[in-house]
Amino acid sequence: MDALTQAQIDGLAAAMAERKRRLNEEIREGLAGIGYERYADALSGTADAGDESVANLLRDVAHAEVERDIGELRDIVAAERRIAAGSYGICIDCDTPIDPKRLEAYPTAKRCRPCQEIREKTRSAARSL
Repeated sequence: MDALTQAQIDGLAAAMAERKRRLNEEIREGLAGIGYERYADALSGTADAGDESVANLLRDVAHAEVERDIGELRDIVAAERRIAAGSYGICIDCDTPIDPKRLEAYPTAKRCRPCQEIREKTRSAARSL
């Protein structure tokens, strides 16, 4: 398998930079409570347990979305560091090039597909213990 060309790396870096910008916006909005406040205002002052449950669920979903976005942002920052270090596109486990098609689909991939499958199986088995 061939290593990535500089043009491919540049294209993937640009896509990650755009995704990073959008994630930062989503995180700011999520932390500001946009979306949740609409419902919270409508439900404030009610003693209905169902309404309170809906408000709590919406808050929890917004919190989970922010956490997911932060995780994705961390992956992008790590990929940017690998680009700067010259190790982007190289599997962190076996040091072989990661398939460019995998990186197009998942630009922050740090493992080749076989190593990722091994990791997922190992983690899945460890969780079931």
